[in-house]
Amino acid sequence: MSTKRIIEFKANISRARDLIGLGQSLQGVTFGQVDGTEFYRSALVQAVAALDRYVHGVILDKSVDIILGRAPGAGVGTKLGIGFSGIRDIVTAANPVDQEMAARRQVAQRLSLETFQRPDAIGAIFSVVGVPKLWSAAFPSGAKLATQALSLVVRRRNVIVHQCDADPLSPGNVTPLSDVDAVDAVNAVEVAVFAIDSLL
Repeated sequence: MSTKRIIEFKANISRARDLIGLGQSLQGVTFGQVDGTEFYRSALVQAVAALDRYVHGVILDKSVDIILGRAPGAGVGTKLGIGFSGIRDIVTAANPVDQEMAARRQVAQRLSLETFQRPDAIGAIFSVVGVPKLWSAAFPSGAKLATQALSLVVRRRNVIVHQCDADPLSPGNVTPLSDVDAVDAVNAVEVAVFAIDSLL
């Protein structure tokens, strides 16, 4: 069963693919005089942002369902970390709509403190909302390969965002990134999200 969050993810991952296409087109019409790699870097960053946004959305929805009693809890020892004042806002809400909004507000505020990009962080947060062993369930015969591929994309995204994609072997230059590399990165993210979503 697919989540409602997959629609937003598809739109966001499509934006990443559009950036790749723009870079390819720009290089094509300028006969290589203009470098399209910055578009490829942007596409890779957008793909990871689409992943993070998807996970945040699904966890928000599942957490609110658990808080409001529409879904079973994940079990003993799991916690999200909402403070007493947040809980008070939820339980003292005047009606079910206000209660839902209070729960969404509290969970969204709590989740805003974290990113969900690395496979281990994604697996951990899904276990909190009752989806244990996410990666082995999503990829029964290839969890290690899938998480390694995703980890490489996230690592490259971090180098782009935090270090301007500087090439450690060639000071003053950026690490090369081809359109094929960008497509592979977007594909790795898309495969991971579709596999996760098929479980939910």
